[in-house]
Amino acid sequence: MRKPRDGEDTRQRVLSAAQELFAAKGFAGTSLMDISHRCGISDGLILHHFQSKKNLYRQVLENLAEQYTHNLVQAKESGASPQEMIQQTLSASFNFWKQDTTYQRISLWAYLEGQTELAEKEAYLTAGLFQEVRRLQEQGIMDDRYAPVFLLTLIIGPIHFWLRYRDQFKAILHLPDTADELDHLFLKQLIQLMMEVSHKAS
Repeated sequence: MRKPRDGEDTRQRVLSAAQELFAAKGFAGTSLMDISHRCGISDGLILHHFQSKKNLYRQVLENLAEQYTHNLVQAKESGASPQEMIQQTLSASFNFWKQDTTYQRISLWAYLEGQTELAEKEAYLTAGLFQEVRRLQEQGIMDDRYAPVFLLTLIIGPIHFWLRYRDQFKAILHLPDTADELDHLFLKQLIQLMMEVSHKAS
């Protein structure tokens, strides 16, 4: 009865170490030996559980994408109206990326290394959000002058850019606000902008 638990514990330790290293050094810059040293598990046992570094990397991406998807789905379901759904989803997305930069850093490494493969759950989430925007447009709730993919890009792009360069803006522009105050203002105005852009003109 202990083996399944021990095996799962081993997998989780490997995944945790791999996630940290992939975020810090990218896929190409991380070896199985690096992961082995970080988690204290032999590279042979790592391969027993994951077959290859590529499969391990893919599982790390899937886990992160699942966490992100779970947060957005919960936010979407908590909205009583389409407008509340948009606000809750934006807030959930911003808070996810703010609280843990691991996923974003791994994504940046993937871009620099020319890796275009998406996590299956992330692809599913993106397609689902696309269809949701299209549905709201067809119902006359969101402005159909804008392509759904543009609206999705308009949301996630500014969030990533802001969180990456907020501290530089604060220093260069001598902004007196705290980082949390600036984040609150950014999110408030992003929501306001998206509500104005997506509002169906009468």
